[in-house]
Amino acid sequence: MTGTGRSIGFWVIIVFLAASIVLMLMGQTMAVFNYDLTVRLGLQERPEDMTDFGVQVNRAFGAADTVVYIPLILISLIGLTLRKRWSLLVTAAFFGASAYWTVTVTFMLVFLPGVPGYSNVPGPEIWLFIGTYMVVGVVGLLYIVFRGEELLR
Repeated sequence: MTGTGRSIGFWVIIVFLAASIVLMLMGQTMAVFNYDLTVRLGLQERPEDMTDFGVQVNRAFGAADTVVYIPLILISLIGLTLRKRWSLLVTAAFFGASAYWTVTVTFMLVFLPGVPGYSNVPGPEIWLFIGTYMVVGVVGLLYIVFRGEELLR
């Protein structure tokens, strides 16, 4: 427990959720409306490396994140802060979605090389980002299942 009466697990999850909102708004939501800006900021892949089809796939992921993932994050933050039992379900959904999309993106990056027009070579920062969300998704989901009640105290 910390001096505020909340567990360290609570604060780790809250900080991760808050950072995720910022990252998703900048990299995903913004890509839906201004893909070129997200490319200039280094938050999306260049169209010439992805083909127009790849850009639209990225934008579709951005739209889905905006409509589903970001609301899950916001609802989780609110519910956990208010110590609502339902927040455990929503936070588990966030962690499950995190694990799912990172595995999907990992396999896309494995399967896409060699496809005509695709020349993207993800750097270590991409693998670090994907790996972080994958590990946090799995560990967070297990934490919610086995120790979630601690987050409500």
